[in-house]
Amino acid sequence: MRTTFTILVLILAVLACGCTATAPAAAPAATPAATPAVTETTTIPGVTGIWTGTAFGHSQLEGFRELTSPVYNISSQKGYAFTGSKEYVGADGKKYTESFSGIVSSRGEIFMGHSMGGIADGMLIGPDSMALGYAEDGPDAKAYHLQLTRQK
Repeated sequence: MRTTFTILVLILAVLACGCTATAPAAAPAATPAATPAVTETTTIPGVTGIWTGTAFGHSQLEGFRELTSPVYNISSQKGYAFTGSKEYVGADGKKYTESFSGIVSSRGEIFMGHSMGGIADGMLIGPDSMALGYAEDGPDAKAYHLQLTRQK
């Protein structure tokens, strides 16, 4: 009886340890997550319109500045690309106009190249507001942060 009990305990121990279980199937090889492709249904934000606001920054020749009258007129957009002009008042009190070319991503990222050599990048932070960083290099290096709102 004791031998039968010992054998029974050994069989139960083997079953409890999983020694009679079949080996698990090999896990499938991990595949990298696919990057979503831009499709025809991707929504491209419309950015045409007149954008006004403020700019704060620094210029090597003009020092720290606050511009209260920058105007970005995005006059035309075709797909991701757009064009327009900006107006601002310089430290000398004169009004200046520059043209620019830009792109907007489906996520609302904005990149612009200005005709006088500056670069702006930023983001739509709402349907009618954007934040931009603007910079120029050279002897009159400058950098500004702009908060702009589309006029209705």
